[in-house]
Amino acid sequence: MVIKAQNRMLYFAVLAGILFLFLAALGPGIFSSGEIRVNSWQYRVFDVLCHQDPERSFTFSGVQMAVCSRCLGIYGFLAISWTGLPLYAYFKNSSNNRELVWLIIAILLNLTDLIGNYFEIWTNTHTSRLILGSLFGFSIPLILANEFFNLKK
Repeated sequence: MVIKAQNRMLYFAVLAGILFLFLAALGPGIFSSGEIRVNSWQYRVFDVLCHQDPERSFTFSGVQMAVCSRCLGIYGFLAISWTGLPLYAYFKNSSNNRELVWLIIAILLNLTDLIGNYFEIWTNTHTSRLILGSLFGFSIPLILANEFFNLKK
């Protein structure tokens, strides 16, 4: 298995971008030991991507993270899945294309959780949102395995 030459730089550029997003998602608590400003650059990066509700966000070093718990799961497992993409591509059965099904299931689970919480059928928690976001973040890169890797037998 090799990284396709035409996509090698793109793969590593996307990896660097995803790792940057994950570190930024942890919020200013990871980068500062002094007084934390509410208008920190981490909050501004995710302002249009996440509602950043303090009641739905974890804290790091006593400071609210830059994203909610669901988005933290998405970015964290997006980074893990993208980093493990070469290994996944190596073991992937080329005749099996279930990645899109996994992504659709992850989306449906997240929608079900949102709807159930909205109609007060149940109350989701930081942990449930983190887990469901993680499923979504983990499944996204798997669809792209064939674009960046090929098996030479």
